[in-house]
Amino acid sequence: INPGNSGGPLVNMYGQVVGINSSKIVTEGYEGMGFAIPVSRAQPIINNLLSDGYIKGRTRLGIMCMEISESMAQMYSIPRGLQITLAGTEAQPGDIITAIEGERVESLRDVSNLLLRYSPGDQVTLTLYRPSQTFGQSGRELEVEMTLLEDKGETQD
Repeated sequence: INPGNSGGPLVNMYGQVVGINSSKIVTEGYEGMGFAIPVSRAQPIINNLLSDGYIKGRTRLGIMCMEISESMAQMYSIPRGLQITLAGTEAQPGDIITAIEGERVESLRDVSNLLLRYSPGDQVTLTLYRPSQTFGQSGRELEVEMTLLEDKGETQD
């Protein structure tokens, strides 16, 4: 496996696809250490993509947001988390998601990992930090309920 081959087929000596290349370790002391997803794990996903155009059962929040880095949090005296830039719920643009169901989130990866536990239609509680509109005053924390949507691969307007 060479860098750049991720997503390509891993074939046996008969030309049969037995996996999908996912990554390769590129560092001193290791030679040719590559990883692949077994085709048996990939087949249901492939079938979903071919029949429906998306992977059924995956969830999304239905908002757009950006990560608040450690330096941004310190500079603006706000918590780390995901700042909402577009919302259609009680959450408002500018709110910062700091937890989902009481579990701290600071990155998109944190949210993605947590959403794997839920199904579309499930209700989750988001803990938000709402910055004050008045300079020099601290914001407030609040909780809102949100219904998870099914991620069909579409983009938001």
